[in-house]
Amino acid sequence: MESHQTLAGEAVDAVRAGPPMSAAAELFKAVAHPVRAHILELLSQGESSIPELCEGTGVKATHLSRHLNQMRGQHLIQCEWTGGRLVYRLAYPQATELLAAARSVLQARTAAAVSSLRTAREEQPFPALSDGQFFALEASLESRSVIADACQAIAARTGCSPEEASGQLLSTARSSRITLLEAARDELRKEQERRS
Repeated sequence: MESHQTLAGEAVDAVRAGPPMSAAAELFKAVAHPVRAHILELLSQGESSIPELCEGTGVKATHLSRHLNQMRGQHLIQCEWTGGRLVYRLAYPQATELLAAARSVLQARTAAAVSSLRTAREEQPFPALSDGQFFALEASLESRSVIADACQAIAARTGCSPEEASGQLLSTARSSRITLLEAARDELRKEQERRS
C-alpha cells in the first residue's frame, strides 16, 4: 500500500514539474514546418477533412499525409470517421497557444528591431537622417517585411522552401510587370481571401 502511495505521489510531482525539455522540443518539431503550422492554424478554427486541409494549405494529399502523421505522433491532432468522412481536429485546444505564442514573439522581435533602428539613429556619430530619409528607410523595411511574409505564405501553401517561394514571387512580379512589393501584396491579399 505504501509503495502504491509513493508511486502516486511521484506521478503527481512529475505532472507539477511539467514535461522534460526534450518532450517540449519534440512538440515544437511537430509544428516546425510551415505546412504543419498552417494545419494547426486551420484546425484551430474547427475540424477539417483531408480535401479541406489540402485546399486550405495548397498541399497535395500525399504530402499532407506525412505532415498529419507527424502531428498525430505528437498527439497534437486526432482523427475519426464522422458522417462518412475522415476528419481531423486538435487533440487539445491548448495547441492553439503555440501559434499565439509564436505570433507574440515575432511581433516583439519586430518591435525590438524597429526600436533598435530608431535608437541607433540617435546614437550614431554620422549625421542624423532627415525625416524624409528616415521615413524612406521605414518604408523600405516595411516593404521587406511584406515581401518576407508573402514568401512565407507561398512556402506554407506550396510546401516549397523559402528560397523557392521567393523565386516564385520574383517570377510573378516579372511576368506581371509589377514591382516585387506589388506582387507580395497581391499574394498576401489572395492568401487572406483563401482564409476567409
